[in-house]
Amino acid sequence: MDKTLGQQMLFGGDYNPEQWPENSWESDIQLLQQAHINSATINVFSWALLEPAEGQFDFTKLKKIIKLLTKYNFKIVLATATAALPAWLVRQYPAVGRVNPNGIQQQHGKRHNACPNNPDFQRLASQLVTQLAERFANLPNLAYWHISNEYGGLCYCDNCAQAFRDWLQVRYGDIDTLNSAWNSHFWSHTYTDWIDILPPMRTTDLFSNGKPVLGGAALDYQRFQSDSLLANYTMERDIIRQFDATTPMTTNLMGSQKDLDYFKWAPEMDIISWDNYPSYDTPASYTAMQHDLMFGLKQKPFLLMEQTPNQQNWQPFNALKKPGEVRMFSFQAIAHGANSVQFFQLKQSLSGAEKFHGAIIPHSGQTTGRIFKEIAQLGTDFQQLPASLLDTSKKAQVALVFDWDSFWGLENSIGPTTKLDYVQMVHRYYALFYQAGIAVDLISTDMALIDYDLVLAPKLYAANAQFTAKVSEYVAHGGQFVTTTMAGLTDDHDHIIPGGYPGAFHEVLGLTFDETDALPNEQSVALVDQQTNVLGTGTTLCDLIQVSTAEPLAYYGDSVFYQGTPAVTVNHFGAGKAYYIGTEPDSDFLNKLLINLIPLTQIQEQHNPHVEITTRETTDEAFHFVINTTDQTQPTINPYPGQVDLLSGQTYSEQLTLDPFAVLIFRVKKS
Repeated sequence: MDKTLGQQMLFGGDYNPEQWPENSWESDIQLLQQAHINSATINVFSWALLEPAEGQFDFTKLKKIIKLLTKYNFKIVLATATAALPAWLVRQYPAVGRVNPNGIQQQHGKRHNACPNNPDFQRLASQLVTQLAERFANLPNLAYWHISNEYGGLCYCDNCAQAFRDWLQVRYGDIDTLNSAWNSHFWSHTYTDWIDILPPMRTTDLFSNGKPVLGGAALDYQRFQSDSLLANYTMERDIIRQFDATTPMTTNLMGSQKDLDYFKWAPEMDIISWDNYPSYDTPASYTAMQHDLMFGLKQKPFLLMEQTPNQQNWQPFNALKKPGEVRMFSFQAIAHGANSVQFFQLKQSLSGAEKFHGAIIPHSGQTTGRIFKEIAQLGTDFQQLPASLLDTSKKAQVALVFDWDSFWGLENSIGPTTKLDYVQMVHRYYALFYQAGIAVDLISTDMALIDYDLVLAPKLYAANAQFTAKVSEYVAHGGQFVTTTMAGLTDDHDHIIPGGYPGAFHEVLGLTFDETDALPNEQSVALVDQQTNVLGTGTTLCDLIQVSTAEPLAYYGDSVFYQGTPAVTVNHFGAGKAYYIGTEPDSDFLNKLLINLIPLTQIQEQHNPHVEITTRETTDEAFHFVINTTDQTQPTINPYPGQVDLLSGQTYSEQLTLDPFAVLIFRVKKS
């Protein structure tokens, strides 16, 4: 008999046995087995127990929990415990604590609290990881090494300042080149000695709102800090690899978090993993986009390392998961490429900052509650699915560019408006296709474009020369490219590209402009056709476009002095087309413009936007997920009538009525 998904996939989560008496561990594991849990992530924050004093290692408790997990055939995700510092370490080496943007040295406390460039941290972390790897590299049930935890944050200490100077010397070679790259003659910032360069912080070059004086310097510091934390990751990875040649290694990423350029991290990771924590009001499209971004980092399946089985505890409103909701979230993750379903956490903490964070085993310790039963049902569901699902991938006709340089540069910018939220602006474009049932790949500027029918790059503020050339070639050979306000404006150093906006994309778009109006909140402008028929409205930003070879598709209406000026254009460039959206149009206008750019089937035209339809496939078969993402009954057209749902064993007709949070999976063999 073929193995099932439940036998092959990690179904588990974080377990912190150090928070509990040893005589409770085995009963915990037995309870978890009742819910079909088959894995545990351990040792995430145990440094102080593993090394109670410098050089004095004690792995007694870790060995005991590993022995118990092995007894019950649990797969182990073994963390390196370097994500939180012991008190003795900070007492002996106080400079290991991070310095915040206000210049204040952090003392012992919280977590993720080590300066990545502190040599004592690097030395002691290396020693701990070496001890771990020597002892546990050959565990038969070791599934993954989990390096540190949720990397992020910035440090501004003297060690980082010196490391930043070293990083800059490698990047620029000499100080004159750096001055040119940063345009540091601005406000007498010209540097004559490397020693004068300091991290941009509130005591140096950041304003009180966190915006920098020199955009190029701030952009480089963000790149440098991302590289510094990546160096911590690779340091631990390389130590482990000396003792373990085969077990894959990962660390849990956090979707579109701002601090780290995950596209640079991805090549260094064996598999991507991430933590998904939507709020009570997070749109299903936003969660889907985050999954697709994590898949896009390597264009390969990823691990869902954390989600809550019930409620978070750290958001403003920590709503309970409704019946069926955690099941829906789990299958949504799998539909978008997850090859695991894991939770934080397996057992609920009795005290500390996470005592009100949901868990599979609640404070009562009972298995009769709603959440435990739902997790057990989810485990049963996985027994119905073939393990071959893990070998599938996914592919879209539409690509959406996500770029951390643009993320950083755009949000560092002072002007033209404070309403520049890069992730939300990218999500707006993603959501239009999601709601139409059209798959989207999230890609970096380094990835190939040629296989896509449509490439979108909203708010691509920092457009390097290589990507600009790639776009021109793509469009010239028949591709369709869409970009927007605030795109193509700067180079790699946050320099405005001279010659008029949109700088890097001037030729392929066939237009230029010098002025952008920033509209106050609640103010809008009509978008009209050539006969002044109203097509929609624009808000936030309005570029005053001057066309050269482009053709206007919409103009500004008569409520502004620039009425009649093109607002949206298309340029025929070679065999393809390049579109420019020079304002923030309403969703109806944007939907009509963009959805018509790719072929639509009748099914997609009738698609219910609350029902997600996602496909994972191989060359031989496809798994089609049909998911009601809401707590309301939803009617929809079944794209796969006559097919058997793998979860229920039922065959469904063309007309579907989906219960709240319902999930159907159809396995279709390809001819």
